[in-house]
Amino acid sequence: MALTEKRKEELYAVLDRTGGHREAWKKDMKLPQWYLDFQDRVTRRSVTVEAPVPVTCYITTAKDRAENCPVHVNFHGGGFIFPQNADDDRYCARLAAELRGIVVDVDYAHSDQHPFPAALEQSWAVMKWVFSQCEGWGADPKRVSMGGHSAGGALVEAVTMRAARTGEFRVCMQVLDYAASDSRNEPDAPETPGNFLSRERCLALSEFYCGGDESLLSSPELSPVLAPDEWLRGLPPTAFLHAGHCPFTRINAPLARRMVDAGVEVTQRLFPESHHAFTIRLLDDWQEGQDFILRMLKGASL
Repeated sequence: MALTEKRKEELYAVLDRTGGHREAWKKDMKLPQWYLDFQDRVTRRSVTVEAPVPVTCYITTAKDRAENCPVHVNFHGGGFIFPQNADDDRYCARLAAELRGIVVDVDYAHSDQHPFPAALEQSWAVMKWVFSQCEGWGADPKRVSMGGHSAGGALVEAVTMRAARTGEFRVCMQVLDYAASDSRNEPDAPETPGNFLSRERCLALSEFYCGGDESLLSSPELSPVLAPDEWLRGLPPTAFLHAGHCPFTRINAPLARRMVDAGVEVTQRLFPESHHAFTIRLLDDWQEGQDFILRMLKGASL
């Protein structure tokens, strides 16, 4: 049953009431000049990729792009409801500049208007489009990677699992940055000290994402942690970033072990004092986290 406008208003109120950490973070955030300077080393343009719901992507290209350069496709966080923003622009600029390549940032559908599976189908269409563009971009199709933060990580997982099953394409690496791998938010899930992702907020985000149909929350393409073992076979090399104060760490660490058992090459890195969203919001050990992602991507190739 689709969400009514009244129910949407109730959920918006929950997000407003529980979102104070976002405003506090914005107020306290300090942007290092060296980080801002990466935007001078890239160009940026937007394109619309055809999908069941057309999707806007931002293409960030290093001005000194290398021949046969890598392509990284980034999926931002935001609970499936908040859009791509300037924080993602800065992150993508750093990756493109340091990789001397191209970063495609996907501004997928917002769940209050287009619930599951709209964002997933957009993500799938974008990946097929990226591979079709590699020759024209002078990019190496063997060096196409994906990375996602929080909600974006769940989309990356769902896409790579589908690609492993269908064989339509293969990426050289997936980076899962505190991925929101489980949208069920079971009532008995323990709270994590220092976590600003309250259960109430997570439940509201999940209700928006499933469009009010809670049966969808157990779909492996919506909650990838529920994927059967056969879906894990054939996945690309995977890098997990775990934040010590993030509730998804307790979900993703066992998923990583299941991937290893399925024959997937997995690298995990725990940042014990960091919080959810630290790499993008420049919190805690954010620079070390971004450095880790770059090291993983620089060596990635089929």
